[in-house]
Amino acid sequence: MAIRKIKYQRVYENVIEQIKEMIIEGNLKPGDLLPTERELAQAFGISRGTLREAFRILERENLIETKPGGGRYLSRSIESIEDQNRILDNIERATIIELLEAREIFETGIVQLACERATEEDIAEIVAAFERWGAEDEEDHTRPDQAFHLSIAKASHNVVLINIMELHMDLLRRTLSKTLQNAGRREEVYREHQQIVEAIKRRDAEQAKAALLHHLQKVKENILVKQTF
Repeated sequence: MAIRKIKYQRVYENVIEQIKEMIIEGNLKPGDLLPTERELAQAFGISRGTLREAFRILERENLIETKPGGGRYLSRSIESIEDQNRILDNIERATIIELLEAREIFETGIVQLACERATEEDIAEIVAAFERWGAEDEEDHTRPDQAFHLSIAKASHNVVLINIMELHMDLLRRTLSKTLQNAGRREEVYREHQQIVEAIKRRDAEQAKAALLHHLQKVKENILVKQTF
């Protein structure tokens, strides 16, 4: 079985592609033993946490059976497009939850540096990105959301943190596209972003971090509410 190492900048797309190839398209057949967790995580180039969550989803769908001391086996094939879409959607959500955990770590550092280092031009860019996000005539709110978070990263004046944010732009877009489906979520995000902006303008790093963590917690809650089984 040929497994390709996943490109870091497209983790989600490559995970889904290879899981689909291995299970949905018949590279693994019912009764086949899956490679070990360590082998798959190393081959894919992803964390074992993401892989375990994917396995939990597949077990709930009765696609994977875990035998104590005997590894994981493919229980059945996927017969319908509906099954495929639901399973892939749940794997995507698991990937997003892991991203949100990481964001709690690196974005709190970003907003602290932004409060310390932002120039007046940086703050003006953050405010402009925030205002574009809130525009009523904006058809796709995912792009202004990306611009908003990236503008804060740029205000940190740390090229590594800026690159980390840029690498996750696609998952940021996917996250917002899912949560905006929830009633009233767009207005909530606007207020959450506003609190972050106001704290940065005051250069209040502790309040900015608290506002960011509150925002990410609300995002996580909305993702979990919409999870499908």
